Amino acid sequence: MGKVRDTAVDIPNTEEEDKPKSWKDALFGRRARKYAFVFIVAFLALLTIKDVVELVQEYFEYPKESDINIVFNESMTMPNVTFCMSRPQAWSHFKVNLSASVDEWNAVIDESLANMTDHDSFMKTPWDYRMVMEAYDMIASYSSMERETSSHGSARSIHVFKNAPRLAGKRKTFKKWMRYSRFASMQRFRRKTFDEEDVVIKTKLRISWISQMQVCYQPEFDHENFKTIDDQGVFFDMLLSHNAENLEGQNIECMSVDFHGRPSSHSRYMEGKGRSRDGYIDELCFGQRHEVTVHVTNLYQMLENEEEGTRCKDVEEDEDNEFDCRSRCRMEMIRDMCHCTPLSLSYLAKDDLEIFPLCDYTQCTIDVQNGNFSDSECTKNCFPDCRQIRFEIDHSVKGRMLRPDLTLVELSWGPFEYLTMEQQWKYSTTSFIAALGGSIGMWLGLSILSLIQLCTYSYTYFTKKIVNEKILKKGASTDKADEDEEADFSFDNGQERKKMSLAENPFASMFPANSPEQPRKPSKLGSRQSSLDKEGGPPGSFSSNPSGAAK
Repeated sequence: MGKVRDTAVDIPNTEEEDKPKSWKDALFGRRARKYAFVFIVAFLALLTIKDVVELVQEYFEYPKESDINIVFNESMTMPNVTFCMSRPQAWSHFKVNLSASVDEWNAVIDESLANMTDHDSFMKTPWDYRMVMEAYDMIASYSSMERETSSHGSARSIHVFKNAPRLAGKRKTFKKWMRYSRFASMQRFRRKTFDEEDVVIKTKLRISWISQMQVCYQPEFDHENFKTIDDQGVFFDMLLSHNAENLEGQNIECMSVDFHGRPSSHSRYMEGKGRSRDGYIDELCFGQRHEVTVHVTNLYQMLENEEEGTRCKDVEEDEDNEFDCRSRCRMEMIRDMCHCTPLSLSYLAKDDLEIFPLCDYTQCTIDVQNGNFSDSECTKNCFPDCRQIRFEIDHSVKGRMLRPDLTLVELSWGPFEYLTMEQQWKYSTTSFIAALGGSIGMWLGLSILSLIQLCTYSYTYFTKKIVNEKILKKGASTDKADEDEEADFSFDNGQERKKMSLAENPFASMFPANSPEQPRKPSKLGSRQSSLDKEGGPPGSFSSNPSGAAK
């Protein structure tokens, strides 16, 4: 019988070999390098996580940035100009005979209205001055009651108008009037240019405000006559005539001009608090020659937002601006009180005048003492325009007119350049992804694709290696067919065709083991593979059969 050869394998003590043999080995050995590598990767990973978290937090705060430029224009757009004068100045041409009886006055009015049977005769027939004054008084009274006061003041004014005995005659008169006519004591109201040709720009007059305190009007142009301002200097002038004798001895307020186009100098009642009053001057006193020079200093274009202090809205065509929005709130408040549409705000009504007819305040009952009337909740939704223009005005008086019954106002334009500031979002979707990729690539050299691959690999490793193998005890072997099916794509690196997947470790090498690019790792001393290598044969050359052993 053959004897079995005893093969002795010396298994070294790995714990003793892993111990550092010198201080150099302790500081620069394999274990030290391994720990240093782990520490560096962990530290850089923490920095990466910190940067990514801060970037995501900043992105969801929707940060803004501003772009500031100086614009050098060759022309400027004609601004929306509003002129306002006091009611006594507007009425200076009307010389009222105080000794005439009220019955005579009413007879003239009744006869004139009886002859105006249709719209054309009402609008085209010349009016007696008493009709003009009475129509003005009606419109001014309604406008002052409905708009030229606070919300609670409007309710109180309507209550007084209905119940005060001294206003009985006015209540009776107002029932006869539901329309009004335009009027103005204009000698010249025109747009000017410096063209070589004598260009005539047709200018219309549009009354924007009538109240017991003032009347306001604006120049109006059609599409063909709306021209840009191409030269510095006078671009508009207005020559007014008034009856100086009727104004003598009266304390008449000076006229005003507003380059923002607000319908009235009293529009503060229908605006938010603390607004800038730039582009406005109220020192155009009658009987003098005034030169007003204006230019744009700044143009701000902000982003739509609802933050307190900066909230604004981009006003599109056919949308209410802030003034009309607040006016609509006042209209809704009066509708709730009186179930009718206020006359001065009826232009805001749509197709509901049958439901809310024009107001006859003699039929409106308001409990002023116990009621709390406010439109503040509604006006919270009225935002300023995100496009804001700031003007600078220089006013100079050139002396008194030769005729005391005339007032001349000349509007001039100064420089054409101005400063612009435009807000925009700091991050778009593309720029945020780019910033995110830069943050994760700065410390670890990763990319967005590497990040996706790392997340997929971590999930796959956890579910297969941890859950399936160790928790569910499904074994240590992985079916090759399953691995092939999970591969997303493959490539040939010159040695073999390697399958790749999104679940691949992004830190792993692309080259397979034992390839020239990836040398074969030597076997550990004391391992089974090491003992086989010493024998010089494959595992198949050994047999458990004693008869196969050497003798």
